[in-house]
Amino acid sequence: MLKWHFKVNYIINISFFAILFFIFSAFSSIYLKNIQDDLVAEATFIASTIKTPLASGKYQEVERLVQEFYYHSQRSFAVVDGQGKKIASVGELPTEGLPLGDILKGKKYVDKFRASVAVFLENGVVWAVVVGLPPEEVGKITQIQLLFLIFTFLGLIGSTFIWKKAYSSIVKQIKRMIEAARNIAEGHFNSTVHVDSSDGVGKLSRELNLLAKKMRITLDELEETKSLMNDLLLNMVDGVVVVDIERRIKLINPTASRLTGAHSKAAIGKKLISIIRHYELDEAVRNVIKNGSSYSEEIVLLPREQILEVHITPYRDNKGKISGSFIFMRDITELRRLERMRSEFVANVSHELRTPLTSIKGFIETLLDGAYKDPALTKRFLRIIDAETGRLCRLIDNMLDLSRIETNQLKLRIRDVSAGELIKEVMLFFENRFSEKDLTFSENIPDDLPKVKADPDWLRQVFINLLDNAIKYTPKGGKVWIEAEPKDDVVEFRVCDTGIGIPEEDLPRIFERFYKVDKARSPEKGGSGLGLAIVKHLVKSFGGDIRVESKLNQGSKFIFTLKRSK
Repeated sequence: MLKWHFKVNYIINISFFAILFFIFSAFSSIYLKNIQDDLVAEATFIASTIKTPLASGKYQEVERLVQEFYYHSQRSFAVVDGQGKKIASVGELPTEGLPLGDILKGKKYVDKFRASVAVFLENGVVWAVVVGLPPEEVGKITQIQLLFLIFTFLGLIGSTFIWKKAYSSIVKQIKRMIEAARNIAEGHFNSTVHVDSSDGVGKLSRELNLLAKKMRITLDELEETKSLMNDLLLNMVDGVVVVDIERRIKLINPTASRLTGAHSKAAIGKKLISIIRHYELDEAVRNVIKNGSSYSEEIVLLPREQILEVHITPYRDNKGKISGSFIFMRDITELRRLERMRSEFVANVSHELRTPLTSIKGFIETLLDGAYKDPALTKRFLRIIDAETGRLCRLIDNMLDLSRIETNQLKLRIRDVSAGELIKEVMLFFENRFSEKDLTFSENIPDDLPKVKADPDWLRQVFINLLDNAIKYTPKGGKVWIEAEPKDDVVEFRVCDTGIGIPEEDLPRIFERFYKVDKARSPEKGGSGLGLAIVKHLVKSFGGDIRVESKLNQGSKFIFTLKRSK
């Protein structure tokens, strides 16, 4: 009877360990498959990220990106050329034994703890990205597997000899272990087995608990890596959109959502053309998926006229088949605007300098040709040359002032300023010009007007520039006046005139550098077009704001505010 029980128990014991071994093997296979899939995904993502710097030959940028990925994922990385030479690597990652020839033809390679994909450049050069687990992590996994097999074997032997003495107890323990193993196989790694014994089964239960704990830690690390990669994608400065082979959006990061005005969640699963309504972009993505070659272009999104630099590259599945494409986009609207401003600035400076220089040169040549013999004519020409020279000096001074203001190199002495007294000082400066043009001037400034926060010298320049414009563009017999009144925590100033006014279409650009309203209408007015730009930047530097109200042939009103002194 005892022998029969032993045989039965022995068979049960072997069956149990066989089942446990099968569960472990199945779970181990699933775990390794998940690791391999993640390695392939990371290799594909890295390949798409470093493609642009590789194409530009910026290997230091590639090295920096590889270091950044290593910091976030703790994976070993290597970028190798067609001869197997590493141009960037981090961590211990052997590249020997890789089927480099097949990889460079576009086949994805994955073994137990390594994965490799190709990076195709437009010039035909092919690189390979290799991603692998660090040796210590490989050793950890191998040690866990070996440890489980050893303890399984020891448990099998030990339980065979002690089964007769603890049959009922072992059966109960085995049931609990089977249940725990089933829970672990289902992914419930918090499940543990409590066996209070020092025999082989007790040790096996503790090792099973240790295995579950290590698996839980490893998977937590894997989830953390995924989270870091996700955070990296979400916080990229560039917009990223991933579409499948049918050009349906699979992923869109917040930057891309902001650039395109699309809602991330609502865009998932939708056709690209329905979210980003740009036919040329959609057609370019279709061609990339069809031809398998990368493509770059600049597109303009309406109605905001936003200029985006777009780079499109395909991505492939495990079999090397194109499954969709990555769309990387960068907002270069401001860059193009600055380039246009620089071009306009150079053209305007050239024009403004050429006019007085041409005049000066012409009068000098006339004098050299013999006009100097006529004292009256010589004196007249010299006065004109002096005026043009003064114009050049004023232009250069204005340009220097504006440059210092715009680059924050101007040292302002902000303090409490009595604007009423300052305006009266400025008016003395313009008395003769008011008389020459028979202009009426008045001021409406309360005696108890609060002081304002400003630099007195530069605030004086603000009023001088505004009044100078008002006098220039107001016909004889007209009127110029200044108003001021406190409003909440600011004081509002208004410089008004009954002059020729400003066309409505010119109002938005009136404060731009070198911008002049219809130069042909009043060429005798002169001016460099910098005065109002200086006024705007000075008022902004004081913490205020400025605007203009005007109608053609009905006068203009320049309104600006400054903070009240406390």
